[in-house]
Amino acid sequence: MSSRRSSVCLALCLWITVIWNVDARKQDESFFTGSIYRARCASRCLSLHITRISAFFKHYQGNGSLEWCQNHKQCSKCLEPCKASWDLKENQCQDLCEPLFPKKHYECLTSCEFLRSVESVKQGDCPSPERASGFAAACVESCEEDSECSGLKKCCSNGCGHTCQIPKNVYKGAPLKPRKDLLFVELPSGQLEIRWSSKFNISVEPVLYVLQRRWNHGIHPSEDDATEWQTVAQVTEERVQLADIRPSRWYQFRVAAVNAHGTRGFTAPSKHFRSSRDPSPPPSPSNLRVTNLTTGSDGLLTALLDWTLPEEPDIPVHHFKVHWSWAVPGRAGVPAKKRRRKTTSGAKTSVELEGLLANISYTVELQAVAYWGQVRLKSSKAALQFSTALHDDSKSGSKSRKEEGPAAVSVPGKRPTGALEVGTPFYQDGQLQVRVYWKKRGDPLVSRYHVQWMPEYCAHNETKALEKSVTQENYINLPGLLFSCKYRVTVHTMKSKRRSKDQSTTFLTPACAVLRSKTQKPIPCPGEGGSVQPKVLAKPENLTAAFSIHEGNITGHFLWRVSRPQPHQRITGFQVTWAEVTTESRQNSLPNSIISQSQILPPDHNLLVVSNLRPETYYRLEVQVITAGGEGPATMKIFQTPSVNPVLQLRPKLRQQHHQKQSPEKH
Repeated sequence: MSSRRSSVCLALCLWITVIWNVDARKQDESFFTGSIYRARCASRCLSLHITRISAFFKHYQGNGSLEWCQNHKQCSKCLEPCKASWDLKENQCQDLCEPLFPKKHYECLTSCEFLRSVESVKQGDCPSPERASGFAAACVESCEEDSECSGLKKCCSNGCGHTCQIPKNVYKGAPLKPRKDLLFVELPSGQLEIRWSSKFNISVEPVLYVLQRRWNHGIHPSEDDATEWQTVAQVTEERVQLADIRPSRWYQFRVAAVNAHGTRGFTAPSKHFRSSRDPSPPPSPSNLRVTNLTTGSDGLLTALLDWTLPEEPDIPVHHFKVHWSWAVPGRAGVPAKKRRRKTTSGAKTSVELEGLLANISYTVELQAVAYWGQVRLKSSKAALQFSTALHDDSKSGSKSRKEEGPAAVSVPGKRPTGALEVGTPFYQDGQLQVRVYWKKRGDPLVSRYHVQWMPEYCAHNETKALEKSVTQENYINLPGLLFSCKYRVTVHTMKSKRRSKDQSTTFLTPACAVLRSKTQKPIPCPGEGGSVQPKVLAKPENLTAAFSIHEGNITGHFLWRVSRPQPHQRITGFQVTWAEVTTESRQNSLPNSIISQSQILPPDHNLLVVSNLRPETYYRLEVQVITAGGEGPATMKIFQTPSVNPVLQLRPKLRQQHHQKQSPEKH
């Protein structure tokens, strides 16, 4: 029985030790950062020259003291090792100081050795060996350096070995923490001024303040999604101005007071701050270039277009728009311009331009697009001209490729200027189709056009017989096309007495998976079996909301029910989007915006709870049923939250009646 109690006690002690170590590591990790070490190094330099500094400044505790030290011959030598560029892990102080100061490097050398010592030796003093108890008194060599111990613990002797022990006098000589409340002032210039205050200064040595920040994107602040803490300033004043504040980010700051003896750590993270300014459009892409040109089996070329963003945008780029154009012979010998476009993800910095002709000069325009709520922000366009002349291997080959030409995007109401043009393949009425145009010459003898088409080859080795059609228009839709095939289409005019010369061209149909990824329409691909799913009729209705107020926080409870459920369409969840509708115009005269957040709920959860809502604010709720056969129509309502008052629960004020809208397609 006693052995069982002993094992339980031992396990409990180990568990408590582990938990304490984890908490200590979280609390004390800020003590062991490079910015703290460098601030201690700089404080020592100011201490050594405090007499000279005081002669120039009535109060040395100002940023002028750092500037004076940087410009003073001896003090600047002392500050040199305190810079972030110095790496003492791979280099010796002598090797770093001698090349910079060949004649007199004593100041640099002593400062470097001090920095090395604070990086390896933690704050505080080791306790007396006879005071060690428990695990700390074990006769083992469990450590050699302070860095091997967690948290604030130091590697200390216990008389018969070395163990990690809690030191004494950890904060001896270190300045007090600043007050936790930081003041934010957004200046007209766009800079952010951050101010703080110290409780009282008990430090004899000059105090430096290390300011750190972290941030996250989104419509709400989040510590879970925030970046790591980053040092942004080291000053001797109790204020700093930052110029690189992005309007679309939620920032948190913390500050630590440091002198040569050490620090008491950073303050608790500040309240979140977000700039009231509207974000700027993304910067124009730069270094636009063609890095590779390849020739396909059909004789057409593919160019790889690369670019870079010169600076980080206020808002991440959502997508890039690419336009490329080239000149072709037009009417009466006047050149006409043909144009194609493409979009690619904002995370990419390259795109392929397919279907290019040899011996042609192309003009490319690239534009970055970001979204701020529902406002689209566009960068200025970057342009590039390049030629495919180097890939024109023979005159005859160039001619044949010119006849084929790249596929052009069809525009309703416009007619092409070339002899035969093929639009972009599209999926409609359960089949893949494409529209073909040709030039109508206005010959009164021409009564109709004879069109025939068939696949020359397909990636899946499937084929079809020759198909024919007759039309009196100068265009035709070719239905029932196969995916991943190269088609040849031929058009000739039917006159009253004879047939004209044939006009022919080829075009490629996309892969089924590629086309399906660009639309929300259910497209059955070959080999998958089945047919097109019937339309989803299930939809949410009777959207209601109730708001509760607790300690000034408003929580919304949104409820709905499903109408017209279909037995063969099993409900798998709900797509719920709620948004704060901004009703005040922004400073830069941007349109009113809606910033939304979406989530998918399980099928048995027809209730959404949202906390921390703003009082007297309009919110939009949109709910959509998700079934095994697709998504149904969305139902939307706009509610207004109540003002903060003692009433526990209020019914919402309905701003407008709900209405259904079909699921929008992504383009």
